[in-house]
Amino acid sequence: MNDQSKGYLMVLAAGSLWGTIGLFATLLSNMGMSAGPVAFFRVLSASIMLALILLVKGRGVSLFRVSRRGLISCMLVGFISQALYNVCYMNTIEQGGMATASVFLYTSPVYVALISRVFFHEPLTRNKIIAIIINIAGCILTVTGGDFSDMKISGFGIIMGIMAGFTYALLPILSRTGADDEDPFSAAFYGQAFGALLLFFLIRPYNGIGTAFTLPMLLVFIGFGIVPSAMGYIVYYAGLSRITETSIVPVLASVETVVAALIGLIVFGQALSITKIVGIALVLISIAIMNRKKN
Repeated sequence: MNDQSKGYLMVLAAGSLWGTIGLFATLLSNMGMSAGPVAFFRVLSASIMLALILLVKGRGVSLFRVSRRGLISCMLVGFISQALYNVCYMNTIEQGGMATASVFLYTSPVYVALISRVFFHEPLTRNKIIAIIINIAGCILTVTGGDFSDMKISGFGIIMGIMAGFTYALLPILSRTGADDEDPFSAAFYGQAFGALLLFFLIRPYNGIGTAFTLPMLLVFIGFGIVPSAMGYIVYYAGLSRITETSIVPVLASVETVVAALIGLIVFGQALSITKIVGIALVLISIAIMNRKKN
């Protein structure tokens, strides 16, 4: 297996880990935690876990050292693709609901492809365009089940939805500018830490905590910080550094929707309609098309 193929598998693994976000978020919501504090404590717990890993792995503070370029890249990732993304996404959910927000979010491969074409001179091949179209359709069907009857949203919600998709799309772009040259553990830590810093001031999570911390809640937060956050971004950065075309990344990472749908079925007993199954199939087909060799 060559380095590029390993990168593909790592991004697929990262997307699979991100697919567990809904599981942890639902558990915390059932415990009385609102969306704002959940977003903040997710990145905060991840940065704490990663700091501990770096101290052990680096036998001190050596792995905290990153280049200036890498630090700026991580700061932009944290501020834009962590903090601002979460704020825009939560506002979209409030304005139009989860399904509507997801539709906006999964337009991100289009932004990535266009930006990569301009800044990284990546070709827009026929396979890539077909894969992106199929991927967006598959993600939307997987999330909505084909039911768009409740999708009503204000003008402000539309703006927030577009911004959510755009800031989410900037994750591989901003990471490519320097963070992917750093140690994956270090890049993941600084991205999460900067995100937590800005979210603290934007969301003011201390105002949205409706219940006292309990041991089960603490354990869920630890799992939230380790599985989809710390591990997800470590594997993501390790894979991104091996992939030459940035526009491929969001399509590979969209396996997150498949994992989330399966968790909803297995853990929460959510119905898996024919439309959702078709959506899952389309997501997997788009990933296969994106990995086909150029004609």
